[in-house]
This record gives sequence, C-alpha cells and structure tokens, in this order.
Amino acid sequence: MPVYAEIITQPAPQDAADLEILYPNDSEKLLANAVSGKLIIYGGRFNGRLLSAFTLTPIYGGDYQIARLSVREVTRRRGVARQLIIQAMKQLPDNLSSISADLRNAPELINLFAELGFQANNNLWCWQRGSK
Repeated sequence: MPVYAEIITQPAPQDAADLEILYPNDSEKLLANAVSGKLIIYGGRFNGRLLSAFTLTPIYGGDYQIARLSVREVTRRRGVARQLIIQAMKQLPDNLSSISADLRNAPELINLFAELGFQANNNLWCWQRGSK
C-alpha cells in the first residue's frame, strides 16, 4: 500500500470529506490555519483518497512541531503513518532545521519516531535536519 504525502491547503470536495473523517469537527479550522500559514497539513494519499494526515507547525527560527498524526482506523497497523512521515520528510520547508513531537499521549508511536531518527529529549522527541 504505497502512501504519497502532499501538502493540503485547498482540498477538493472529496479531500475535505476525508479530512473531516480524520479530524471530526476540526478539519475546517485546521484548513483555515493552513491557508493562513500558521501550520502545514501533510496528507497521506492512497488510491486517490486521504488515509492519513498530520500537522507541522512553525514554532521559532526553523523549529517546527509535528502533531495531530491521524490514520483512518480501517488502514491502521499497515505502515501508513510511517510512509506518510517518510514521504513528507522529503519535502520539508527549506527553513526547517528541527522537528519536535510530544508523544506522551501516543506511546505507541515511540518506536516509529525512533526508527525515523527522532531522539528523546525529556518529554519531546526531536529530529534535526541532517541527523539521518
């Protein structure tokens, strides 16, 4: 199941419906923040449908935070999140120097983030551009 990452800002009607499945009652706010440049939404597409997504928010001076990783329940445990993050990391913003992720509420993601080169730093998992 190859998943392709893309930045979502102006979704087609089907994409908007898929985002609503991933982020019930919150997708419109996320899209508004993406359009205004407050965050980036990366969507994971397979067979023309968005199966997964996460947000990447600029914090300060090239530091970003990854959050809201979501995968449709029917496609979980098939490597969708892994493929989405790997593909998205190939198209990161030029000014990005580091990414942090708070995994306290998602311990099931620790192995994935460790595999992708993130390192534990207190309660955050951090990745530095050029570190992997």
